[in-house]
Amino acid sequence: MREELQARERLIVTLQSELALMEERVTTIEHELHDGPLQRFIAAKMELQALMGTPEIREEVLEKLEDLDRSLEIAIGQVRSILTDPFPLELDQGAGLGALCLEFSDPLFQVELTGEPSLDDVAEDAADSIVRIVRELIWNARKHSGATEVSVIVQRDTTKLIVEVKDHGKGFLPDQVSEGSFGLCAAIQRARTFDIDMHIDSAPGQGTRVMLRKSLK
Repeated sequence: MREELQARERLIVTLQSELALMEERVTTIEHELHDGPLQRFIAAKMELQALMGTPEIREEVLEKLEDLDRSLEIAIGQVRSILTDPFPLELDQGAGLGALCLEFSDPLFQVELTGEPSLDDVAEDAADSIVRIVRELIWNARKHSGATEVSVIVQRDTTKLIVEVKDHGKGFLPDQVSEGSFGLCAAIQRARTFDIDMHIDSAPGQGTRVMLRKSLK
């Protein structure tokens, strides 16, 4: 009994040490975000607004600059949100995919949602994983594909839920995904862990289509 108590005490000390280290890392990230990207976003927005005030600027150019200005405003708000709440609550299952699509949409990148976004009929851990996987897929499309729009299509029947994420970007070869593609590899592993069938259909120049299937019990 005494040895068991000592082992538990050692475990508690180890966990406390790891927690303190994690909190220190979070603080470092917050400072880097505030002093780095946030300040650059604000400076870029100020320069952009000064440029928009140029009298001889053409109307079509001004419209594009206004779209960019709105995107910068969204980015600034998102970074500030992270700084004020670095551990946001998980997206509600009832609106998870809907909220996610709204989060990523802006004037320069649209996420179109079709179907009922609620995941109430899926186990909580699986629903959370589906949201995280879709988040990674949208982020990859935005960052790497060159697409300006992503479609998220939700279908279900009495036995299964199907979530399709597709874009018309530059595509890639699924069998040549490297271990350096950490986000996509993590999404694939997460799907396996929670028994979510994940199929990637993509080719260079043909865009990307990912199907997620989860049995409903």
